[in-house]
Parts: sequence; structure tokens; C-alpha cells
Amino acid sequence: MTKQLTRERLIQAALTLFKEKGYAAASTRDIAQQAGVNHLTLFRHFGNKRNLFRESVIQHVASGDFTSAIEGKLSGNLQEDLALIAQAYLEENLEKDGVFWLYFNEAKQDPEVAELVAEIPRKLHDFLASYFSQLHDRGSISSGNFQLLARMFFGLLNQYILFRKLPAFDVTADENTDAFIHECVDLFRTKLEKKELS
Repeated sequence: MTKQLTRERLIQAALTLFKEKGYAAASTRDIAQQAGVNHLTLFRHFGNKRNLFRESVIQHVASGDFTSAIEGKLSGNLQEDLALIAQAYLEENLEKDGVFWLYFNEAKQDPEVAELVAEIPRKLHDFLASYFSQLHDRGSISSGNFQLLARMFFGLLNQYILFRKLPAFDVTADENTDAFIHECVDLFRTKLEKKELS
């Protein structure tokens, strides 16, 4: 088995067991056994359980390449760019709602996991706040608390992901993903676009 294949099997096994048992109850021995590898192999690849959680769960939710892939596609048009960011983020994460629940539940119980989980929104918020700042510096948008607005934007997207599968929040035909993105983007565009003086 190649190193890469071994690593991928460990990540998939960890993801399965973290979802089934939670972070604390999923032992590294169980994960190695599920992956069909020696227990020491897990440590050679990841060093510890914390690193394995980071790669298997956190990277599964929001890959480190998300912001890099998006940056090259931004046009400077607020409405188009926010729609692009929202679409890409939801496409990457909508089918991962089970993992979202896992890391939120684990973060409430374990400060170590909470710190790991906090890495995702920090990167995303910094990325979007920086984008807003660049547009503001060019005179394209109004001023605002860009860090807070970035948190609100991704907060709405995460709420959509988390609530979509709950029976009480069943999405009807007129509340599809495109409609949600349109309304979300329009909300932020209305807040940030410069008003023309009459």
C-alpha cells in the first residue's frame, strides 16, 4: 500500500469513527484497525489524534484550498463575487452536514477540539473581510465592520447547511439553494454598495 493510500484510508476511517463515536471515544487503535493498518502507522502519518482530527474532519468540512481557488475568480463586482463565494462554499459543504454537527458537538465538550474548529471560520472571515477592505480601498463599497460582516455572511451559509436536514426546517421548492444565495447576496449588497448621491 502506498503512503498516500494509507493516509487516505486513515482519514476515511477517522472520519467514520469520529462521526459514529465522537472525538473522545474514537481511539487511535480503533481508527488504525478500521483502516487496516498498524497502530504505529497512524502516528507515523499524523503524529497524534489532534492532527488526525484536523485533517479528517476539519479539512473535510472546508479544504485549505477553498480561499485560494476562489481568489483567482473574483472580479471585483460585489454581487457576482459574493454569489460565487456562497455557491462554492455551499457546493463544497452541503453534503457534509453530518460532519458539521460532529465538530459543533465536539467543540462544546472539548476545548482542544473547539480551538481546532475555530481555525476554519478564522480563515474564511479573514479572507472575506480582506476582500471587503480591498473593495472599500478602491472606493467600490461603503465602510463597515468588515470582520463582523464576514462572520455574518458565512454564518448565514452555515445555518443553511445545518438546518437543511432538520425536519422542522424542511426546505420547500421555492427555498432552493439558488434562491437562498440570491437573497443572502442581495442583503449584503444592499448594505455595502455605495449609494449614488441624487
